[in-house]
Amino acid sequence: MKNINLRTHRAPAILGLVILLVVGIWSVVHYAASEKERDLRAWETLLGVVAETRVQSINQWVDSQYALVRELAENASLRFYLSQAMEGTSGDSVETQAAQTGYLRNLLETTAERSGFSKLSGQPKVAANVASTSDSGIVIIDKAGKVVVETSGFQSDETLKATLLKAMESGKPTLQDFYENGRGEVVLGFAIPVFAAQPGASGPQVIAAVAGVKRARDELFPLLLRKGTLTSADETLLVRREGEVIAFVSPLADGTAPLRKRLSSSTANLAEAEALGKPGGFSLKQDYSGREVLMVSRDFRQAPWVLVQKIDAAEALKESRDHQRFLLASLIFGVLVIAAGLVAAWWHGASVKDRSIAEALREKSRELAAQSALLQSVVDGTPDLVFTVERDHLKFCNKAFGALVNEAPDALREKTLSSVFGPAAAHRIEAIIAESAKTSKAVSRMLDLEAGAMACHQYFTALPIPSADESGLVLCLSRDMTAEQEAQSKRQALMKQVVGVLTCIVDSHDPYCGEHSMRTAMVAGAIARELELDDAAVEVLDMAAKLANVGKMFLPRELLIKPEPLTTEEQQLLHSHVQHSVEVLKVIDFEGPVINVIAQKSEHLDGTGYPAGLKESELLLESRILAVANAFVAMVSARAYRAGVPMEETLDRLLNESGSKYDRHVVAALFHVAENRPEWISWSSPG
Repeated sequence: MKNINLRTHRAPAILGLVILLVVGIWSVVHYAASEKERDLRAWETLLGVVAETRVQSINQWVDSQYALVRELAENASLRFYLSQAMEGTSGDSVETQAAQTGYLRNLLETTAERSGFSKLSGQPKVAANVASTSDSGIVIIDKAGKVVVETSGFQSDETLKATLLKAMESGKPTLQDFYENGRGEVVLGFAIPVFAAQPGASGPQVIAAVAGVKRARDELFPLLLRKGTLTSADETLLVRREGEVIAFVSPLADGTAPLRKRLSSSTANLAEAEALGKPGGFSLKQDYSGREVLMVSRDFRQAPWVLVQKIDAAEALKESRDHQRFLLASLIFGVLVIAAGLVAAWWHGASVKDRSIAEALREKSRELAAQSALLQSVVDGTPDLVFTVERDHLKFCNKAFGALVNEAPDALREKTLSSVFGPAAAHRIEAIIAESAKTSKAVSRMLDLEAGAMACHQYFTALPIPSADESGLVLCLSRDMTAEQEAQSKRQALMKQVVGVLTCIVDSHDPYCGEHSMRTAMVAGAIARELELDDAAVEVLDMAAKLANVGKMFLPRELLIKPEPLTTEEQQLLHSHVQHSVEVLKVIDFEGPVINVIAQKSEHLDGTGYPAGLKESELLLESRILAVANAFVAMVSARAYRAGVPMEETLDRLLNESGSKYDRHVVAALFHVAENRPEWISWSSPG
C-alpha cells in the first residue's frame, strides 16, 4: 500500500517534469524559428532594396528611349516632309523626293549616332563600298506598312512592322518586346506614332510611325549585372508570361542565352512562377535550376516584365542556420540540465514533502471549515433569498428563505418548489431556472410571489453552477422589491397629478384652447396604438402632449385670445412658447425623450417648421405623431370666435399636407382611428 501511495504521489511530479521538458524544448524551437524569421525579414529588406534600385534603373532607361524616339517623332521638319510624302508625289520631281528622303535619312542617322540606336556609335565608319548590317537602328514606315526610310545597315522585319502598325492604330507609344531578329540577336524597340503637320477635319491624323531598335545586350542587360555582391550566388533576371509558360528574357547565370529557356507556370514551388503570380512578394522557393533560393520580385511601369532578384538560400542563410543550430543545442542542453537539477531537488525533498502533506491537509481542512462557516454567516446575514435548486428540489437555502416560508432551512432541503411556494409560483420560478440552465447564462425576472398570507414582489435571478457531473445545480437569488415598487408607483402617480395640474393651468391661461392638451394627448395615444408603438412610447407621447403648451404661460394672455390675424412679430412671439416649454421642463427627469418630442412638435418634414427647422430623418416618430395630433385638434376644435372645422374637411387638409408637412403613415393612422371615434365630431361644435 505504501508503494502504491508513493507511485501515486510521484506520478504528478513526473508528469510535471515531462510537461516542463516539452514546454522548454518547444520554447527553444519557437525561439529558433523566430530568429530564422527575423533573418528572412532582413534578407527580404536587402533584396528589396537591390531589386528596387535595378527596377528604377531599367524604368529610367526605358523612359529615356521613349523620350529619344518621341523627340524624333515630334520633329517639325520630319512631320512636314512626311506629310508631303504621304500626300503623294504629284507635283514633286524625283529630285525633290530624293532630297526629302535624304534629309530624313540624315536626320535618322544623326539621331541614331547621338542616342546609341546604331551599333557603330562611337566607332569610325567603314568605307562606303563595304556592306554592313546593324541590329540597332531607327526606321519609319507609313500606314501601309511600307518603309519610308531607315538607318544604314538596319533592316526592319515583320515583327517590328506589326508593332509600328499597332502604334499607328492606337495613336500611342508601343513597346516592341524582346524578340530574336533574323540574325538571332535579341532586340527590343520603342515605337511612336507620327502625326501630320496640320490636323485634319477630325483632329490630329497619324501618317506614319517611327521606331528605335536596340540590342538588349548593349545597354539593358548590363543594368541587371551586380554592383557589389550580396553573396557569391545572387542573380537578377527578367521574366514574362507567354500564355501558360514563363519565358526567361534575360541571360541566366548558368549560361543560358536570353529567350532560350521556358518553363510551365504551373511548375510546383517555382520561384519565377511565384514572381509572376504575385509581383512585389518575397518567398523561399526553388528557381529554374532546382536550387532553393530567397527571392523578391518587382514589376515595371511600361513593360510586361517582372524582375526577379534572388540569392542561394543555403549560402545566404548559412550563418543564420549555424547560429540556430548552436542555439538549439545550447538551449536544449540547458533545459536538460535544469530538468536534471529539478529531478534531483524533487527526489531529495520528496520525503520531507510527504511528511508535511498530512499536516498541510489538516490545516487546509481547518481553513475550509472556517471559510464555510464565514460564508454561511454572510449568506444568512443578507435579507435577500439565497437558495440552490437541483432538478426542482431545494439543496440549500439561507435563513431569510426559511423566514419567508416560516420553516427552518434544514427542514426545507430536498423539498420541491411546488410544496414551498405552490404550483403557480413554482411554475414561474422553474421556467426561469430552465431558461438559465438552457442558455448557461444568468436570467432575471420580476415575480409576484405568495408565501403563506404574504404577497410580495421579488426580483428573481437564476445562475447555473458548472459542475463536472452535470447535476444541473442552479443558484437562485431573490430580492424583495415590494417597497421599491410601491415607491415607484407613488412617484408615477405624483408625476401624473403634477402633469394634470400643469395641463389645467395651461388650458385656463388660454380659454379659447380649453381641453386642447387633453384632446391632443387622447388623439396622439390613439395614433400611437394604431401604429403598434410600445407602452413606453405611448407614455412618452401622453406626457409630451399634455405638457407641450406649458410655455404659453409666459406669453401675454391678450395674444392668445386675439381674434384678429397675428402680425409677424406676434407670430414669432407665439412661436417662442416651444423654447419656454423646453426651458421649464428640462429640469425634470422624464423617462424617455419627452423633452425632445416637445421641442420638435412644431417642426415639419420639409423643414418649414420651428424653432430649429428640422426635417425628415431628424424628427422622432413620436414628434411626428404629436405634430399631426396637435394640428388635428387645433383645426377640429371649436373656438369662441369660430366653429371647429368639420372632421372630414380637417382630415382632407392634413392629407393634402402629408408628405410635405406631416408624415403620411401618421396621417393614414389618424384616418383609421377617426372612423371609430364619432365622439370627436362633437369637438367641432361651440360649447
